[in-house]
Amino acid sequence: MGTKRCGGRVLAVVAALAMVTTACGGGGGSGDGTTLSMWTFKQTHVKALEAAAAKFKAQTGITVNVTAYTPDDTFTSKVQSAAASHDVADVLEVHAAGEDRVLGGAGITSDLAADVNDQYKSRFLKGTADTGLITEQVYQDSLKPKATDPGVHTGQLLSIPFTAGTFGVVYANKDKLTAAGVDASKAPASWQELISWLKATHDKDAQNGGITIGLKSSSTGLDWALEPLAFALLGPQDFHALYGTDKAKAWGSPNGQRVLEQYNQLTPYWTPGTQTLGIDDADRAFAQGKAAFDIGGTFTISAIQQNGLNPDKILAFPIPVPEAGVVKDFKLAPFALTGLAVSAQTPNRDAALKWLDFLTQPAQAGAFAQAALDLPGTDLGADAEKLVGPYLSSMEAAFGTGDSAWNPGDSTFKGPSWDIQAAGDILVKMTPLKELDPAATNQQLAVYNTSVHSGN
Repeated sequence: MGTKRCGGRVLAVVAALAMVTTACGGGGGSGDGTTLSMWTFKQTHVKALEAAAAKFKAQTGITVNVTAYTPDDTFTSKVQSAAASHDVADVLEVHAAGEDRVLGGAGITSDLAADVNDQYKSRFLKGTADTGLITEQVYQDSLKPKATDPGVHTGQLLSIPFTAGTFGVVYANKDKLTAAGVDASKAPASWQELISWLKATHDKDAQNGGITIGLKSSSTGLDWALEPLAFALLGPQDFHALYGTDKAKAWGSPNGQRVLEQYNQLTPYWTPGTQTLGIDDADRAFAQGKAAFDIGGTFTISAIQQNGLNPDKILAFPIPVPEAGVVKDFKLAPFALTGLAVSAQTPNRDAALKWLDFLTQPAQAGAFAQAALDLPGTDLGADAEKLVGPYLSSMEAAFGTGDSAWNPGDSTFKGPSWDIQAAGDILVKMTPLKELDPAATNQQLAVYNTSVHSGN
């Protein structure tokens, strides 16, 4: 299934269970000291986790039973009901930098700070180790009236990275490229070349030669395509300024117009009905040959494979830099997508911590990644290709940090109530719906950005 940040997936009901879990104290339905239960919301992870559990049992004698509850809403409901009945799994795979805080603030999962020292953290990809950490800013935000994570405290570590990745990855069907006369052996050198590829595949097959992204979740167009394009075009400083208060550089400015005109070049090539497709639907359509291109993240490949398309048939690459782009060495900054959390109710905490340590060791993280086609939060370093194979290691090679790296996990430069769904709704009106042109879209985004900063 697709993965997106937890901002649109508010778990306030779980937070309301804080009183229940606090009143009840530690619970009993999670095992007998030699058996652990683990829940995940990702079906694509189950077989890989079961394989890991078999190795873990051989080494430790501890059994781990893995269960997936999908889609996300089903997982949420399961955790809610289990917290109330005191039967939460020992270990949970959760959305990082969101769901982990909600569950920890509610007292459903426990603080790992005393169990994860700096040496332990050093195994994780740079920039991901403290994703589950409650900083002073996160704590202050949790005190606000509409916060979904009340109850957290500065210094808590509520999850450790399990899978990592980023947005802004384009997947192309090699067979469709070749049929359209496009060289499928290497990525396009620029945004303009990508558009020419789209024209070629669309001219070859107007029904099934387009591009999809799952725009039923309108934030995907903004978050997964336009923002990396804007970063590469403008550079980090002017990209951040789009979301600021200087009207000469924010949305509504010539810079905003430049970005929207580039992004609008996709308009003729959207797969018919793409605005009605959810993320999983779009991945399925691509896998079934109903689109030549699919925009997603590093995590998308597992969904595509699950829906029947061999990864060998896919060319994957980051959103290309426009010819006039400022950032020539464009990279994608990784961030933790999912984390591992330990139930506050478990009587098997020591065994649960051993399981977390086992899962995040480089050799096991590599084995999991290869089986699940999902990049681990563990830094595999020079052994990446040996551990996960050439396909995933090539995706990891697109990662970077510093001024040339777009970081979708960083929203500190945006207004305090910026909502990617609300902004995405405006963008969808421009493309694919063609209800607005780039100039009108730029003005509507300017109005929205101003309202965010004014608190309206």
